[in-house]
Amino acid sequence: MSRPKLLVVIIGATLASALPTRAGFLGFGAPTDTNVNVVVDMTDEGKKFAPPTKEKPAFYFPVVAGYREEGALVAGEKKPPTNPVAHLLAKALAAQNYYVVGTKTPAPTLLLVFHWGYMNPQIDENPDPDNPQKTFWNQREMLALVAGNTLKNVGQFGFEREDILQAAQDERYFVIVSAYDFKAATEKKKVLLWRAKMSTPSNRVSLAEVLPSMITAGGPRFGRETKLPESVTAAIAKEGKVEIGTPTVVKEPASDSATSKKK
Repeated sequence: MSRPKLLVVIIGATLASALPTRAGFLGFGAPTDTNVNVVVDMTDEGKKFAPPTKEKPAFYFPVVAGYREEGALVAGEKKPPTNPVAHLLAKALAAQNYYVVGTKTPAPTLLLVFHWGYMNPQIDENPDPDNPQKTFWNQREMLALVAGNTLKNVGQFGFEREDILQAAQDERYFVIVSAYDFKAATEKKKVLLWRAKMSTPSNRVSLAEVLPSMITAGGPRFGRETKLPESVTAAIAKEGKVEIGTPTVVKEPASDSATSKKK
């Protein structure tokens, strides 16, 4: 089978210029950092692959699935432009020795799918004060976002479980990277290896501001299973600005860092 010759070229852009801040919260008193919840689920197939190193990098074919809205809808929510987000993900992956496949690189072993957006809880509460019950319609999906497979490692009671259940009830922005076996994909088989989920509460911030924070927090954990959800405090991009600069294509690494070729 011939290797794909697709290269991902990212056009320079600024998230802030394309996406306004949410509800005008930026300015005096705006938060300067955010707590990012990171979960990486690893399948049995994924455990057969060692994380890449400088000496043995991994090459991947990217699929940018883009923006998604899940759960209760938010009026006026704006989706960020795709290219800057894809660039941030490619940069974070390259820092962990994952490189986009090119014409002069080895064949890819991974197919990486990227998507981002927001997921909000759908909760209906019984207005009867004598019967105060609530129905959490998408609890399974929210728990999968904030805990994934790690939920089985958490006891039935305790602070960790309470924290997870509370996080599942927050409105959240997310970034998800899913890694599949490339060879299996060419045979029309879907073999998931690992999935990294980064999310943060969406109150008082915009998606443009916290996308870099989520990607930065998750990068070092790509392809490495988490036993429990990890909370990482990450700085928020000032005014949501993410400068991209000159378009580049990641090429095969020639030394300690990946080389780049200008388009």
